[in-house]
Amino acid sequence: MNMKRLAGLLGVLVLFGGCSQLQPYTNRVLPPVFEGGQGANDWLGELHNTRGLTKSELQDVLEAWDQAYRDNPITNNRLRLALLLTAGDKAVRDRGRARKLLDGFNSAALGPGEQELVTILQRFLAEHEEDRGEINVLSKQVREQDQRIEELEQQQRDLTTIEQSIQQREKPAGE
Repeated sequence: MNMKRLAGLLGVLVLFGGCSQLQPYTNRVLPPVFEGGQGANDWLGELHNTRGLTKSELQDVLEAWDQAYRDNPITNNRLRLALLLTAGDKAVRDRGRARKLLDGFNSAALGPGEQELVTILQRFLAEHEEDRGEINVLSKQVREQDQRIEELEQQQRDLTTIEQSIQQREKPAGE
């Protein structure tokens, strides 16, 4: 019985000792996605690999993907660039340009996963444009209200000045 406990304890120690050499998942560097792959999973993986890059590195990625699209405007290059422009880091985001890239697609030439990705991106961009429109309307209303408040405050200052002037004229000379 003592031998079983000793063997079990030894097994646990070996297990924990071996596991201590493993790095936690959060500290591991993710392997790059297979380059030149096609399909929604590959494009999303490539987009994921841009996370955490510096602005300069992101600009380099944008230029490379843009050049790849200009050199060979196939679906793979077009969707990869559109995805970066739509959902990439703020430093490389250009949703107007992404919209143009997505609007020119022949959906019959796409597979079901690619069609779904294009549809999702187009919906996202449409909703984003609607939200921006609403934000612009609200911003305009706030500016107009701020201007109206400033006008009312100026009127109040003018009325206060007039009131003080009237009160000074009404004061008897002896006061």
